[in-house]
Amino acid sequence: MSTSPKPDAATAPVTPHEEQADFLGNGFGEARQACGEAVAAEPALPYVAYFSQGVFAFSSDLLGTGFAGRDALRQLGRRLAYLTGDLDRVLQEPRTGPLIRAVLQTEHGAVLCDTVVPRECVVAVTRGVPGSSGTPLTDVAPVNSADRALSALVTRLRNRISLPSLNHGGWESVGTAPAAAILDDEQPRVEEFDAVPDELTHAFRATVRPHALQYLAYYTEGDLVLEADHLGHPSLGPFFTQIAVDTRRTFYRVFGRELDRLARRLNRVIAGAEPGGLLRRLVLDVEQGAIYYYRLDVGTYLVGVTIDQSRVRDADTALARLASTVVRG
Repeated sequence: MSTSPKPDAATAPVTPHEEQADFLGNGFGEARQACGEAVAAEPALPYVAYFSQGVFAFSSDLLGTGFAGRDALRQLGRRLAYLTGDLDRVLQEPRTGPLIRAVLQTEHGAVLCDTVVPRECVVAVTRGVPGSSGTPLTDVAPVNSADRALSALVTRLRNRISLPSLNHGGWESVGTAPAAAILDDEQPRVEEFDAVPDELTHAFRATVRPHALQYLAYYTEGDLVLEADHLGHPSLGPFFTQIAVDTRRTFYRVFGRELDRLARRLNRVIAGAEPGGLLRRLVLDVEQGAIYYYRLDVGTYLVGVTIDQSRVRDADTALARLASTVVRG
């Protein structure tokens, strides 16, 4: 996938290539303009497509007139729009709100899907590879730039119909959320279901925190091996007015067991289209927090959770660093 440099005063404005469905009416005019402007302004965001009720509405891209993969990208977007709709229904169970954002990151880039309003979403693709083996996946600058730009675009699309920001990805809170004091006696609940190295248990204890990454689990061959969490911490009481701590923990255990199967299904969805590659990081961002999947090896993966939307990025970063440490170790 090729991208174009940002225009400046000495160069002509970048004009994205646009496609639209035959049924498209005037109601999408402002959305088309906003998407085109976002693509033109951010080199890391070379393709954006809008889907309404799972149907392709329009797209804007800087892939070049000779690019032959647009049909594959439309098919990818359609399948992802339907799949995220199915996931949204599953993710209602822990009472953390609807699914608003999905990040599917491979070793070659990422596919992003952000919800504008129910049953309307924007799908984007970007390329960006880790700088070296063991680099945390949240440190891939082009993927971060595309993710942040898409979140800003979706907020703009919501504002045009008088809806507030959902803080997709927690990007609006980066650098603004107050640092939380860490007390020595804030020990997480830890449960080992099988023998694990002491170093991994220590790493879990050091990574899970009541203010950010509140739940952490390690799976091998679909079996839960190690779990640590702060879900019962007193400071999280306001997040449990509609559901018991044990009930939500049980959901994360059961859903975590299914995540590797979901990752394989998503690999089939993104196969054959840009950016390609094997899914290594999956973020399911709900209205109140996010669920994370990090693939370590065949059948071995980490699952993390935050239930605080302002800490979605912090929790993702913490889990990415743990995953890179475990892989290197």
